[in-house]
Amino acid sequence: MRTFLTIVLSAVGGLLLLVGGAVAVVVGPDDTASLPADEVPSPSGVALTAFDMFPVRDLTLHVEATSAGGPVFLGTAHPVDGRDYVRGVAASWVRGVDRTGTLRTDAIEGELDAPEVDPTAATFWTDSASGDGTQALDVRLADEPVSFVVAPQGGPAATTLAFGVLVPRSFVAALGVAAVGALLVAGAVLVRRRRVRTEGPPAVATSRAGTSTGPEPEPVGATRPAAARPTFTRTAVLGAGVAVALTACTPLPSAVEHPSAPARIAADEDEIAAALASYGERRTAASALASQLDASGWAASDTDGLLALLQFRTTLAAARGEAPTATTVTYSALDAAVPQFTSYPMWFVALLEPTTDGTPGENPQIRVFERDRATAPWRASLALEVPADTVALPAPGAASVATPEQVAAGLAGVELLRSHLETGAEVGVELGELADARGSFLGNDLEGKLVVDLAQVTVFGAPEDPTAPGGPVQVVPVDGGVLVTSTLSLTFNQRMEAGWTVSLTDDALAQATGQTGERQNIRASGVVQSVLLVPDDTAPRVLAASWSFLAPSA
Repeated sequence: MRTFLTIVLSAVGGLLLLVGGAVAVVVGPDDTASLPADEVPSPSGVALTAFDMFPVRDLTLHVEATSAGGPVFLGTAHPVDGRDYVRGVAASWVRGVDRTGTLRTDAIEGELDAPEVDPTAATFWTDSASGDGTQALDVRLADEPVSFVVAPQGGPAATTLAFGVLVPRSFVAALGVAAVGALLVAGAVLVRRRRVRTEGPPAVATSRAGTSTGPEPEPVGATRPAAARPTFTRTAVLGAGVAVALTACTPLPSAVEHPSAPARIAADEDEIAAALASYGERRTAASALASQLDASGWAASDTDGLLALLQFRTTLAAARGEAPTATTVTYSALDAAVPQFTSYPMWFVALLEPTTDGTPGENPQIRVFERDRATAPWRASLALEVPADTVALPAPGAASVATPEQVAAGLAGVELLRSHLETGAEVGVELGELADARGSFLGNDLEGKLVVDLAQVTVFGAPEDPTAPGGPVQVVPVDGGVLVTSTLSLTFNQRMEAGWTVSLTDDALAQATGQTGERQNIRASGVVQSVLLVPDDTAPRVLAASWSFLAPSA
């Protein structure tokens, strides 16, 4: 029996000693096991890792990057942000790594040899490291997908990537396992030595019947000496317990299945707060320039229909010689509908409380914010005051994404508005203040002598799909229907009866639109923005609307 025990203790102890020692050597005191580094094949040195390269959770990934050209940037981001950041760059798509550290890559086609924006200036990174020498990140993998971006700073240069795994307390645990193995081997030696010592010489029988010589039996109740107790067993159990305790607090990695096309919500609560703070600063700066009759600042804060409207208002103010007063504005989010997207551009609709020069606005505003690229600022494309308590927006994410049926209902409502503005016909919509828009553009028909010979109303920019990201129509699911924000372009041409001429009575408007003096034709171009509620079971209703002339296009 003791021979068997000796063999078992030697075998198990030796194995534990070997495995524990080997693991300790591999992970080292920093608890990290790393593969050799491999060079990124793209000439630019820019690389993006596939989001599903490591489909596990509860694992800490250790990644290192170097650049032969000097400083290097290594960052983690949502895959949507990472892919957009390297868009247009001739880069490498890292889709895997083998056990030798060799990268498996595909080429990302592009004409640029470096990203358009310095990576250290971007704000979407979830973690990053940059500088000379080796840059490293330890990233805990979870359910959310993540991509790594490596980019040399200062121009194209050869870069390397290396991957490893960080297992907290693994070095100590490995030493503990090795210690347990050593104790078991020592125990085997003690068992072997005790067996040799206690067996002694064999008993010898005498010729006298009933007598023999040999070790005397121990008295009943006698206690074995303390030195003879198997203390190595208790020590081994204690060592094993320590090793288990050191590793039991670390969840074991498990597989996770990522979607084929990861989606991210346009902005979380913190990102919205940062976007509004930045927007208020840019709006304030643009207002200061506009007070000097300079419309160039609006492009930094606003876009599309709202930008065209603001630029024309500044042009008209210059024609009147009436510089607007500069204002300081801030915005606080009351609510927001924030859809999720698989690529840029993105948008969200925010219900805001505006504050101008320290005074809160009387009514909240609906503003549509759009972002073309991951590195671009959020800019507003629509801004309208709405009556208080008339809008309740859905939760962020999937709840803010309209179904195809809801999109169709929203577009049908916008088509009714478009038809009314173009023809003046009744369309079964509660138009509210929008009922005055068409008349504002057409003005007096001079007793029938001024005839409309062209009326054209389209969605702003005339995209093929106006509800696509970056388009002029946003459809948001709300309780009992959809909320639709839209921007429409409008063009009217009015022709005077033969033998008559016409002129604009507003000299500043005539100058701003390039239509001064007596004319045979008057051309009115403009933009109309609206917030439309389309209920499931009642007529659509315009909650807010605004419109403005624009300079006629050539």
